Amino acid sequence: MKFISTSAKLAITFISALFVLMLSGCMSTSEPHSDNRAWVTTWATATEDIREGFWMSKGHFPPKPLKNDTLRMFMRTSIGGDTLRIKFSNEFGMSPITIQVAHIAEAATPDASATDGAINTATDTALTFGGATGTVIAAGETVYSDPVEFKLAPLDVVALSVKYGDIAEKPITGHRGARTTSFFATGDKVSAPNLADAVKKDVWYTTTAIEVLQPDSFKTIVAMGDSITDGYGTKYNHHTRWTDYLAERLTNNPATATVGMANVGIGGAGSEMSVERYGRDVSNIKGANWLIIFIGVNDIVYGNNRPASYVIDNYKAMADKAHAEGLMVYGVTITPMGKHSEDADKENVRQEVNHWIRVTAQKEGYYDGFIDFDEIVRDPQKPTHMLPEYAVDDLHLNITGYKTLADAVDLTLFEDK
Repeated sequence: MKFISTSAKLAITFISALFVLMLSGCMSTSEPHSDNRAWVTTWATATEDIREGFWMSKGHFPPKPLKNDTLRMFMRTSIGGDTLRIKFSNEFGMSPITIQVAHIAEAATPDASATDGAINTATDTALTFGGATGTVIAAGETVYSDPVEFKLAPLDVVALSVKYGDIAEKPITGHRGARTTSFFATGDKVSAPNLADAVKKDVWYTTTAIEVLQPDSFKTIVAMGDSITDGYGTKYNHHTRWTDYLAERLTNNPATATVGMANVGIGGAGSEMSVERYGRDVSNIKGANWLIIFIGVNDIVYGNNRPASYVIDNYKAMADKAHAEGLMVYGVTITPMGKHSEDADKENVRQEVNHWIRVTAQKEGYYDGFIDFDEIVRDPQKPTHMLPEYAVDDLHLNITGYKTLADAVDLTLFEDK
């Protein structure tokens, strides 16, 4: 089923630019503006509670203290714009975080690791918070930077450099599956051309979204998933998750060039966890218009004999939430599980879940369409396995596989008709 947007494409007037310049404050509750421009997400990540004792946190704490030092992180955006703001998060922290200084700049190259975290210094731009150079984020809270003029082209890679004051590293809000290198430098290095002497780690911390101000015809897709969506098996710093490839296709297709992409996949996530984090990771995405649900394999493989109804009920819960917020919902079939399908009970659950996605979900009004990734990558001669050229292991895909997934998505699902 194809979605026909009710959004109208409206002109941007000269007055809108003047209005943006008058905006101030952290604007954590900003709504669409009277000139018909609104905040829309160009990049986002799911936040994770990185703390001692959580199996998913092991090895993912900052490699050195952040207090009085600089962290430079790299993100590839989707849609462009000329005014942006950054959303910072201390949602899982137990004490306040002090941001002393924060800057945004273009990356010198798309591959940050190849250039020691170099930036295009001509684009180095200071962020402010209520007009101040820094801010304090209370435990459990989020904060927006002020709107700032910044020329962001579609698919640009940007560098966010933050010098912290007081901050605790355990627990800390972050995202383990950054698939890009972050640089930890001593002292104030927010404007440094490169960070050759920095300590490196492939994790994002304290940052959850980049938003641009655009006409309200611009909308964003939110991809809810597990490690397959989070990009396990990709080449780091090369932006090769299936959502990255899909963002490229959307940008290069005139009918979908106004569609952004927000990847909120978390490695190891299951369907119940996805329901629990829906409010944080989906409802908070500005400009969200479509939800893609690609989750469930961890429930089957590692879920202690959970039945298909367990996964399906969680799909229904997410779909109900999304529809209540006005989003269109597309399901994705669970891809082959390789050796894990040797357990006939597990494979039967996968088949039952996929049948519901393909046949029942739309009839019952939960899904507005589906994307059949299972059909795209399975081996016709051995359908419980992926084709070898697509797989990095029994569950995850390689770069070719992720691109194949993205290439199979019907872009008319996201056209504004």
